[in-house]
Amino acid sequence: MQRDPSAEAADWERRGIEADSRGQHAEAEACFAKAVACDDSREISWVGLAFSQINQRRTDDAIVSLQRANTARPHCGVVSHLLKAMTGETTSRAPNDYITFLFNGYAANFDQHLTSLQYQGPQMLAQLIQRAGWAADGSRRIIDIGCGTGLSGMPLRAYAGHLEGADLSASMLEQALKRGVYNHLWHGEAHAVLRRLPAGSYDAVVAADTLVYIGDVAELFRMVHAALKPGGDFLFTVEACDEGFTLVKSGRYQHSHAYLQQCAAGLFTCADRVEGAIRTEAKQAIPGYAYRFSKAAS
Repeated sequence: MQRDPSAEAADWERRGIEADSRGQHAEAEACFAKAVACDDSREISWVGLAFSQINQRRTDDAIVSLQRANTARPHCGVVSHLLKAMTGETTSRAPNDYITFLFNGYAANFDQHLTSLQYQGPQMLAQLIQRAGWAADGSRRIIDIGCGTGLSGMPLRAYAGHLEGADLSASMLEQALKRGVYNHLWHGEAHAVLRRLPAGSYDAVVAADTLVYIGDVAELFRMVHAALKPGGDFLFTVEACDEGFTLVKSGRYQHSHAYLQQCAAGLFTCADRVEGAIRTEAKQAIPGYAYRFSKAAS
């Protein structure tokens, strides 16, 4: 009995996602190539192929794969975002369907994936907390925006009497729930969740590896400011660039120090900053920052 080509393609897609999450991008490319050979009408196979090529810094090949994905499914936010990233067009933020596609696919192996990328975000934020002299007495109310699997929430637990997490990916939230770090989990995009928070009720808002999917963060800064108590802290990480903000070929955004200071004007002071390689990509270190911005005490 001949196997359904679509089912066979889905099997190769799964193998490709697993290989990519292990950092084995050439193997992932081979898997996704077999998927499109089985069924070239599935845009997810073409997108997976493009991701594997992006991770190997083969821009021209990735653009071709994304164009094939666009033919299979026109007007897809995932494809349009990546095509803009590949061709140098900067937008204000990544579409919601791009975020859910990316993280729902990686949720089960996400922590291992970050390990392979030598991701340093939580460690850099923990360094800021230690330098700020926070007492590990469980006295703070904290929300972790873009919490993912809860990896970023673990170093916060000792400081929080009440710790909340929020993420757009339902699959990520399932993993965070299993970790048992949070008192409450919100399902939603960062701006949408912040709009629902009671004003002036949080001691800290944390966003680890979240602003990399939001280019224009001016509105986000205003909403975080509204959620914080007087004297509260906004801790976050970014990938660094020299000027403004820009969408790069990874599909993520990079931000300059000057731009962040511009967005913080009248809302926050920059209390502390840690600089370092926040992750690797294609075996190259990606420079980044972890910040602690503080709201005025009165």
